[in-house]
Amino acid sequence: WFWSDQYDLKLQIAGLNLGYDETVVRPGLRDGSVSIWYYRQDQFIAVDAINDARAYVAGKKLLDMGKTPDKAFVRDAQSDLKQLL
Repeated sequence: WFWSDQYDLKLQIAGLNLGYDETVVRPGLRDGSVSIWYYRQDQFIAVDAINDARAYVAGKKLLDMGKTPDKAFVRDAQSDLKQLL
């Protein structure tokens, strides 16, 4: 995992987004927050979160558990990522 604070932006990364073939962009609940979820052959491999600690924590836990979240669920900003854990 990796994180960096750049002025008013907090970037958090879990997993490695190398070799992905699909991304899912999830709008965050706050202005300026977003997460990008990376998949390779329908397997979840990484998440990049910008000002979205909830998405980062959920994505990191999912990676640690070896789980692949449903893309439509991830894409829906109103879905509760905790339900995936």
